[in-house]
Amino acid sequence: MIVFLDLDDTLWRWHQVCSSAKESIIQAHRNGHKIFINTGRTKCEVPLKPLRPQIVKALIERIEPMNLGISLEGSQKTFQNEVNYEIFKKFAKDDRTGAGMMVHHHLSEITEEDYHQIMKVSIHYPEGSDISNLIENLPEGLVFTPFKNTGGEITNCTYNKATAIQFVKSYYQSDEKTMAVGDSENDITMLKEADISIAMGNGNDHVKKISSYITTNIDEDGLKNAFKHFGLID
Repeated sequence: MIVFLDLDDTLWRWHQVCSSAKESIIQAHRNGHKIFINTGRTKCEVPLKPLRPQIVKALIERIEPMNLGISLEGSQKTFQNEVNYEIFKKFAKDDRTGAGMMVHHHLSEITEEDYHQIMKVSIHYPEGSDISNLIENLPEGLVFTPFKNTGGEITNCTYNKATAIQFVKSYYQSDEKTMAVGDSENDITMLKEADISIAMGNGNDHVKKISSYITTNIDEDGLKNAFKHFGLID
């Protein structure tokens, strides 16, 4: 089996990996299964094609007047506007993700060179905000993926978590079955692509509806229980 795992609220919470999940991955690997992280987070080492600078600039011009939080996530640096700082400052003391956002560069510091390494544009907003006009009029080739009714990410529609599965299968030239485990909207493409799709118990309803199996919450040994259910571990 080739297994693809989301990070946030699937494998870890607040950057802390559940001990049972870690043990389960080690055991599954020893049993001959291939385990991969399939995340929407950007890393300096990931050689993906960035968004075109002119597209990023155009998005900023449209989004800033809407008073939304903006995060430009790059392969080398991440930038955010003041609204985004204020949004994450509210829970930075108790939330590691929020605290992590505090160290990113301010949008005012971005240079022309920086625009060439932006992989995605994330936006954050109060629940109930109307951003339908923005979503419906995105530049060609971009797609918006919401998360938890308070934000979303704008990315190149050519790349998603499903294409990651396709790449790995092609690399191994393998007929092994695939399994995907996730909890949020940006996991839907990989869940639909995998032979076995597993939603975390703490996942949202959209994810649960399209998954073939729903495991327990991340804090209730969700990954371990899923692996045991499908026979990856004893």
